[in-house]
Amino acid sequence: MKTRVWLNHWFSTAYYIIELLKEGEDFVIVGSNTDDNCVYRTVCDEWFTEPSFESSDEYIQFCLGFCKKQKIGVFIPRRNMLAVSKRIADFDAIGVRVLVERDYPLMSELSDKVKTYQMFEKAQIGKIPPYFVVNSVAEYENAYANLKTPENRVCIKFAVDEGAVSFRVIDDQMEFNLKTNVGAKISYENSINALRKLENFPDLLVLPYLSDTEVSVDCLSMPSGNHIIIPRYKSWTRSETIKYEDEIVNTCKLFLDKFPLSFPCNLQFKYENDTPFLLEINARMSGGIQFSCMAGGVNIPNIAVNRLLGIEKNAVVNQVERIVTYIEKPLLLQI
Repeated sequence: MKTRVWLNHWFSTAYYIIELLKEGEDFVIVGSNTDDNCVYRTVCDEWFTEPSFESSDEYIQFCLGFCKKQKIGVFIPRRNMLAVSKRIADFDAIGVRVLVERDYPLMSELSDKVKTYQMFEKAQIGKIPPYFVVNSVAEYENAYANLKTPENRVCIKFAVDEGAVSFRVIDDQMEFNLKTNVGAKISYENSINALRKLENFPDLLVLPYLSDTEVSVDCLSMPSGNHIIIPRYKSWTRSETIKYEDEIVNTCKLFLDKFPLSFPCNLQFKYENDTPFLLEINARMSGGIQFSCMAGGVNIPNIAVNRLLGIEKNAVVNQVERIVTYIEKPLLLQI
């Protein structure tokens, strides 16, 4: 019987993850999303609409029922990943193998940027930017005064966030006109006003804005210790450069050695004055993992799912510097 693999509410780039899963395999790919026009529907063998839920507990009950009804063998979650990790025993009980870390306390730490920074500091892994954690406007004003200099800008983001939704750069030089894309910039005054509207707000990170190159590293620990580590150096264009600079690679290797995650993860760094600082860790496949797989000559999603099924595939990364890019591809949604 073919293994039925379910991907719940993912990024649109799950389109490429599904293509990678299908390489050389006879999986049945089941997809779902709250949006029926989601692009990865076009590469799924079966498609379902996800309902909305008030709580993560309700959603987990839906997932368990869906897995039983649709005879799912492998579940690759993104929506409510942390809640899935917490309830992993319930999926074990119905025979569903889940591509999520079973260590819920570790997953919980990695989903919180403050706890991630503290974990790295304690384990002496890599470099962390200076930062403050604030919960009030007064604390924010103090942190800003401590970090702001004439030479740098300050940025903010909630400790628990995904997709940089809350990320803002504090910039009083921004211009409000139709010829300037201010993006995630906000003036200091407007940031104060926004925070004052929140009676209480969760942990907010205040840290210097690192203005140099961003690096996204797709990783998968391997039993041999020869881990898959593929750094993508981003640019302001559609091109990304894959290269293997020692400081980035060694930091990722040290992390995987000390915290041997079983499944794909993604480490984010940003440079300032030739120094790479850790930004965050995502204990899941990244939205750009297809670039890393193409450049490195490895199929990370396929290796990870086969590991779940008890098959350990060998893989050697082709560590050649390469540049990868993409073009828009029109697709017809058959609804």
